[in-house]
Amino acid sequence: MVNVLERAGSTRQSALQPVLRTRSVCPLCKSPRLAEALRLDGFRIVKCEACEFMFTQDVMAPEAITDFYVDGYHDARHAAGQRVNASINMSVLDSLGVDVRGKAALDIGAGFGFLLARLRQRGAQHCLGVELSRAQRRYASDTLGLEVAAGLMELRASEQFDIIMLFEVIEHIPEPAEFIQSILPVLKPGGSLIVGTDNFTSAAVQTLAAGFPKWIPHEHVSFFSPQTLTALLARSPDLRLVDTRSFTTWEMLARSLLCRLTSGRRGGVVYDYEADQRQDAQRKYRLFTLRLAINQLWFRLAHRRDLGGAMMYLHMRKS
Repeated sequence: MVNVLERAGSTRQSALQPVLRTRSVCPLCKSPRLAEALRLDGFRIVKCEACEFMFTQDVMAPEAITDFYVDGYHDARHAAGQRVNASINMSVLDSLGVDVRGKAALDIGAGFGFLLARLRQRGAQHCLGVELSRAQRRYASDTLGLEVAAGLMELRASEQFDIIMLFEVIEHIPEPAEFIQSILPVLKPGGSLIVGTDNFTSAAVQTLAAGFPKWIPHEHVSFFSPQTLTALLARSPDLRLVDTRSFTTWEMLARSLLCRLTSGRRGGVVYDYEADQRQDAQRKYRLFTLRLAINQLWFRLAHRRDLGGAMMYLHMRKS
């Protein structure tokens, strides 16, 4: 992995520098043996030489992370993307054999609540979300009539769930092992934990290298492979693996093909923190109608049972 990734972007001081903290050991295995894998606009992504987990070395302090998400992620582009992802995630649950009817479901990173609304329509008995973004919680509550908390601490005492979902959440977590342990008490014995995240050793990453669009090191700070994600979840003796799925979106396949055809000149995205912040609210979610119509079908046609695709999903069960 280290050999094929190109360094990209400048090494100038990031605007986030005053609120960053440096991690000197691996968040998974606590080894101090780290090697630089990639540098993006001053952010160092390092790889643990002991367990091969990759992560952003300098991350926001906990209070800065909270502030960042509480006031962000509320524009129309994020809403459109979440609508599309909700349709895909319903198919993921179906493919993994997760029946929500009559169940209590918790969606961590619930966003605007589109997935929870679908679960309610499917017959889930109790749907609850956890979401840091104030604007997204308000939309889920006021527009969709959903119950969404700002954090796990707001859950009712002794409340437990049959299904807990972490769709595209774990990559945002600086300490993923501790995070997984923190949610297990609210998962019922026999309950299902669904974890979905990007595969940073997939063919798409190998092709696009530093241009892979999911390298967003100020937000995505934990970069998993099938091996490191499986190892993370296997750390808990209370969890056992039930099933896996993965797929590569047609959009990512198109990017990869364009990159190959142009010898890397097109298809990728060059990360720039300051430009990302300036342009984020103005960006459009392209081809929304098309993606809403076909992406769920694409998953059904293109998913595989191994974890080799660019998006991977694990279904764990608590003993």
